[in-house]
Amino acid sequence: MTAPKPQKVVIAGGGVIGCATAYFLARDHGIGATVVDRAGVAAAASGKAGGFLALDWNAGSPTDAMTRRSFALHAELGDELAAYGRTDYR
Repeated sequence: MTAPKPQKVVIAGGGVIGCATAYFLARDHGIGATVVDRAGVAAAASGKAGGFLALDWNAGSPTDAMTRRSFALHAELGDELAAYGRTDYR
């Protein structure tokens, strides 16, 4: 027996990770989400996740593979959004 899809999802944090989570939930699973952030969506430009948006900032560290995968996913998202007239994922 599989669990039913959630009817409502709330994501706490409107930075890169929160917004990307909402985007991929909708795109890949048809699940809508409400993103909340105390300062506003994308207000602080995700300083905590910044290392995952630069290909080599974590080179040689334990998070190197995850950083490279994140970078590739953001590049893929940029290409996907270009079809909607966007020049990058920001």
